Amino acid sequence: MKSISKLKIRVKRDFQDWLEETHNQFTSVFVVRPRIECNDGFSMSVQGGQFTYSNPREYGLRFESMEVGFPSEYEELIREYASDGDFTETIYPYVPTDVILEVIKKHGGMKKK
Repeated sequence: MKSISKLKIRVKRDFQDWLEETHNQFTSVFVVRPRIECNDGFSMSVQGGQFTYSNPREYGLRFESMEVGFPSEYEELIREYASDGDFTETIYPYVPTDVILEVIKKHGGMKKK
């Protein structure tokens, strides 16, 4: 039980670190963050800002929901947000950040570069 809560805390911290690192790398209005890669090989695009399906729609560090796109494989946890039935070739608008964190946790956390 302890290891599950430790993983949850690590995933949340790693995700926030990723947001901060990618936020500081860009200065333009439209920013494309690099894909999130997980320890088991799963990856997905996670974007937030003015031209994305996120809340808020400003570029920042705190989001209630973010746009997920083009996961490397089908993922049940985000299925209900899919724009289309081709689950690896579509956008997932307004995915709650808590759901994104659950996906990352399910796939063993974020791979360190």
